[in-house]
Amino acid sequence: MRIRSTRQYGPVEGYQFGYSPVRFVKPFPVWSYFLHDTLIDTGQRHCQSEVLATFAQKPIRQIVLTHFHEDHSGNAAALRRQHNCPVLAGELTAQRISQTFPLMPYEKFWFGPIDPCPDAMPLPAVVNAGPYALNSIPTFGHSDDHHVLHEPNQGWLFAGDFYVGNLKIFRRGENIYQMIASTRNILNLDFDVVFCCHNPVAKNGKAAVQRKLQYLEDLVAKVKEGHQRGLTGSALLQAAGLTEQWFTKLVTQNDVSATYLIRSILEDNN
Repeated sequence: MRIRSTRQYGPVEGYQFGYSPVRFVKPFPVWSYFLHDTLIDTGQRHCQSEVLATFAQKPIRQIVLTHFHEDHSGNAAALRRQHNCPVLAGELTAQRISQTFPLMPYEKFWFGPIDPCPDAMPLPAVVNAGPYALNSIPTFGHSDDHHVLHEPNQGWLFAGDFYVGNLKIFRRGENIYQMIASTRNILNLDFDVVFCCHNPVAKNGKAAVQRKLQYLEDLVAKVKEGHQRGLTGSALLQAAGLTEQWFTKLVTQNDVSATYLIRSILEDNN
C-alpha cells in the first residue's frame, strides 16, 4: 500500500510519501518540502518511484538532509542523479549516508535499503534558496546529527524530526536532555510554521513547540519523582503517564519502546 499527498504553504510545497508492506497496516508517512530550488529531505527508499516521478520536473538545484535516518535520506542518491545536484548534509550525516549504513530488519522491511550517497557537501550555516535564507541549526536529541533550517524573515522552521509532538515512545539512542536543550534553543527564534516531517504545524508552531518542551520537562519530573519512591518497570511507566506499546516494540524488535524514554531520563546526562 502506498500513499502520496500534497500541501501548499505559500511558496513552500509539501509532499507526503508513505508505504506499508502489509495490507491491513497503514503506511508510515514522511513529508519532504520543496522551496524555490531546494528539496529538504527525500523520503524512504520504498517510495522511490513516486518520489522521482513527483520531483522529475522540479528545478531542484540542491538537496538538504536534516539527518541520516532512512526515511529522510532514502532517495538522496537517486534524486542527486536525477537532477545532477549536490546533497548538503551535516558532517555526521554525510559520513553515514556515504555508505550503506546498517539497518535493522524492520527498517529495511518498512522503509527499504539504503543507496550510498558519497561526497555530500558540508551543510553551510546559511542555505540560500532563491530569495530565502535558511539558517542551519544543530538540534540533537532525536539523533546526534540532526539539524533544522530556520527562515527568520518568513517565520518558517523546517524541523525534520525535531518536533513530531508529545512523544510516548523513544527510538533506541534518543536523548531527552539533548532534546530539551535543543528545544529551549529553538524557542529563542521567531517562527510560526513548523514544517515537521511527520506532524506539520501550519499555525502557532512556536506555541506547539513550547507545549512540547513543557511536556518533556514534566515527564522528566514525574519519572524522577517516581524513581525516588522506588518505582520500577510498569509502575514507573504508569506514574509517568506512559504505557508500553507492545505491538510497536515487537515489530521493531525492541528498537522503539516507552522504556527507552524512561531509561534516557534516568541514565543520560542532564
